[in-house]
Amino acid sequence: MNHSDEAKVNVEEGGKDEKTSWQNGVVTGIAGKRIGVNGVLDLRGVPEGDVAGIESLKVNGVVLLDEANRSALAGVKSTINGSLVVADPDMRLIIEPEMKLSRATVEAMPAGQKLMLIGNIFFQPDVPAALVAEKFERLHVVGVLIACEGVYGALMGKMERTGVSITLPDDVGRVVRSVGKSDWTQDYLSRLDDGTTYINMGKTTVPENIDLGLIERKIVAYHNLGKTVCSEPVAALLKSRCPTDHGRFSSPENG
Repeated sequence: MNHSDEAKVNVEEGGKDEKTSWQNGVVTGIAGKRIGVNGVLDLRGVPEGDVAGIESLKVNGVVLLDEANRSALAGVKSTINGSLVVADPDMRLIIEPEMKLSRATVEAMPAGQKLMLIGNIFFQPDVPAALVAEKFERLHVVGVLIACEGVYGALMGKMERTGVSITLPDDVGRVVRSVGKSDWTQDYLSRLDDGTTYINMGKTTVPENIDLGLIERKIVAYHNLGKTVCSEPVAALLKSRCPTDHGRFSSPENG
């Protein structure tokens, strides 16, 4: 069974023109001996022998296996541009590029959640740690996880992570997440709350004539997961309050 759009393409290997079945989205189980997936391939619950019988596997995204079949993929000719993750079959898979979990959202969940979340996950600061401890039995995040210290504490021993984690203080003020392209201006910064935490997950450009004092007042923490284009003085200021830097700072000349 799969939940995807399927297409056929030809792949040349060893001088022969053989067909690989390419699918997009979430693919559950095995559909053919030569598999190509752009998205998520969920092989949890597939017998070990069936996994070992795959002739060729190409995935741009995530491959999910379970403890019973994780070793079977070792002998398969495979190219995985992404993550290979082992998770129990009873964990419910949710894929959401941008997921905000507010207090109201978590309160509406039944207790004992066993979830695998793929995407950028943000536990908003209004979510109490005690509520998270009550609602989540197990959690596996593949992607970016943003949460306050108390939430991380509540998930200790219950959570696995594949990707980047950002820890916010429990008393964090306003949090701004920038996913796409953002061009700062004096007007934009002036409208931010003093002491804002800014999370750059895309491309943020800061003009050279920006007021450094304004940045210093408005931005208390700058988490850089993407690309920041700015002058050296701005970069020095932002780096001095950058708890998470998995991205890149570059000058306007290098764009």
